[in-house]
Amino acid sequence: MSSQNAIVIAQPWGGLGDNLQFSTLPELYAQLGFDVYISSANAYRNPEIYDLVWKHNPYVKGVADLPANAGSCMFGGEAPTADYMTNIELGHGLTHGYRKYPVIYYTPTIVSELADVLLYDTTSITQAPSEESVRASFESVFSKHPGVPIHRLEFSKIGNRPVRGLEHKAYKINSIYDLCDAIYSCKIFLSLHAGSAVLASAVKENRANPLIYTILPSHIQPPQYMFENAIYLPYC
Repeated sequence: MSSQNAIVIAQPWGGLGDNLQFSTLPELYAQLGFDVYISSANAYRNPEIYDLVWKHNPYVKGVADLPANAGSCMFGGEAPTADYMTNIELGHGLTHGYRKYPVIYYTPTIVSELADVLLYDTTSITQAPSEESVRASFESVFSKHPGVPIHRLEFSKIGNRPVRGLEHKAYKINSIYDLCDAIYSCKIFLSLHAGSAVLASAVKENRANPLIYTILPSHIQPPQYMFENAIYLPYC
C-alpha cells in the first residue's frame, strides 16, 4: 500500500451520524484516482456502523494503519453554504461533489406493514432531554397527522429510552439493516437529532417518503447534521 496515493478517513466520536457525515468522500476521492481506506483508529459505537457505512461502500478498499488525512482532521464544522454535506466536501478541497445527503450502499427491503405508519425513535446517546419535553414534542407531531397509525422503535441490541406516555405498539429492530428497512418503508419517521435522523436522510434521499421530522435541540447551529429532505422542529 502506498501512502502517497492513499486517503485514510477517521473520526473520533463513533456515532452513526458521525460516520455518515463523511460517507460521500470515498466515491469522490476514488474518482480522482486515490485509494480510499478507513483508519484503524476510526471510532464506532458498535460494529454494525462500520458494516453499513464503510464495509458496504464499494469505494473503500479496507482498513489501514496509516495516519488519517481525511475526515475530522480536515473538517472543523465550517459552514460556507447551507448544505452540510457540501461543506464537508469543500472542507476537503473537493469541488466536484456537492452531495446533499449522506450515502449508504445497502438497498433496503420494503416492510409492507409499515407503509402507512408513523414510526418514531426516542433514543439518543448524546442528548438527555426530559421525558416531558420529548413527550410534548412527539405528541405535537402526532397531532399533525390524525388517524395515522403510530409505532415506536424498540431496539434489541442497544439501550432504549422509553418515555412514559409514549407507549405505542413496538416495532422491533434487531440490526442496523432492520432500521434501514423500517425507515425506508414507513410513511412518517420521527426522531430526536441523533444517528437515526442522519440515517433517515441517507435512506430517503430524493424520495417522497418517508416524511422526516427531527426534534432539534437549541444548541445545534444549522446546518450541523441537518439536511433539506427533513423537517426540523424545536423542543416544545
